[in-house]
Amino acid sequence: MWTPDIRTLFLILFLVNVVLTLLLFSFWKTQKTYDGFRTWMLSLLVASCGYFLYMLNGSVPVLLSSTGANLLIALSVMMRLDSTGKYFRSRTLPLIVYSTLIPSAFLFFWFTFRVDSVVIRGVIVGLLIVPCFVATSLIAIQFREPETRSLRYGFAMALLVTALFWTVIIVVAIITPGNHSLSNPDPVNSIFFIATILMDIVATVFFLLLNMARSQIKLQKSEEALSRANKKLTMLSSITRHDIKNQLIALSGYLELSKGKQDSISVIPGYLEKEMSIAETIGSQIDFTKAYEDMGTTAPVWQNINESVRRAVAVLPMRAVRVEVDRSDLALYADPLFEKVFYNLIDNALKYGGDTMTKIRISCHETEKGLVLICEDDGAGITREDKKHLFERGFGKNTGLGLFLTREILSITGITITENGKPGKGARFEMNVPKGAYRFGPP
Repeated sequence: MWTPDIRTLFLILFLVNVVLTLLLFSFWKTQKTYDGFRTWMLSLLVASCGYFLYMLNGSVPVLLSSTGANLLIALSVMMRLDSTGKYFRSRTLPLIVYSTLIPSAFLFFWFTFRVDSVVIRGVIVGLLIVPCFVATSLIAIQFREPETRSLRYGFAMALLVTALFWTVIIVVAIITPGNHSLSNPDPVNSIFFIATILMDIVATVFFLLLNMARSQIKLQKSEEALSRANKKLTMLSSITRHDIKNQLIALSGYLELSKGKQDSISVIPGYLEKEMSIAETIGSQIDFTKAYEDMGTTAPVWQNINESVRRAVAVLPMRAVRVEVDRSDLALYADPLFEKVFYNLIDNALKYGGDTMTKIRISCHETEKGLVLICEDDGAGITREDKKHLFERGFGKNTGLGLFLTREILSITGITITENGKPGKGARFEMNVPKGAYRFGPP
């Protein structure tokens, strides 16, 4: 049976990583990719350089073929951890993790030139990369995205298998005397190399598939949101048309009455007042069409809650009322008109919360079904009778359109809103956000 020598195995690893790098580069240039994709691609390139230096062992100085190669392999694994953190959490790897390569370089140098110990060098490499493999897999497993569960688990499994093989080969080297260099024609080394090659391929393919799946999920969500928005626009247009037509019928009636009562001057002012009221109602209904004409015309986007609240506060008469947001890193996947949601909620609190209101608080907590986003104040609250009609179109002392529009904007991406505050103790609006429609990360 043919057993490949060490140079051949490193050559295969080098070629595999080069091919994977080119594959990801081609995908990156032609398709939509997400945070961390480029870092993963560069990690493969770094690994290729490390395997190339391993392959040149005996032809180049040991400082390069051993110390340099080990550091490059460790760096490539750290970059994969960094890539996964960016992709799933939108967080970069702390520099302190990368900085561990500096003392590691001195240790590699010492145990190569001062005390030549293959086992200790292997232990150092293992301590650098095994925790990274495990951490990378845990990030993928813990991420809450049901649509990609099988892909994430496959990705994590490939990394855990790699970590397991590294652990086994290091433990065997520690407890078993003999020559444990990778150049030793031990069948265990061949199995280790073959497993590393396969897991490199599997992990990278799964990472590529995760990117493709996310694009598909976003496209599907956008299509569903646009479909819901179009249905709502059709419904709202029909309702508005019907309401304006009813108002015009009433206006025509009063005009006819006015024409027939030209000799009765005393009743004319009353008719004029009714006609002006109808005209104002028609005007507010036309203004409402302006407010919702853009709803759903563009795909939903990720929007930072804290920024939306700050923009609303900047244009509203806040008096001495302060607004607190407990999470500055929360973003929702919502219609671009989402900014009007917090404008309407805060405006509603300012109008009806009373003079005793001092604070509006935006908070959130996760549940099994998703996220609950809360907007509450310490004002007068909402009566039980008003709660029944709160989100109905036309209900309220002003236009009666603000909370209705808020509910419609949120529903485009499957977000529901209810009010469950206690009368006399403040209003409390709860928005239930489904999984996949929220995330935590930098704005």
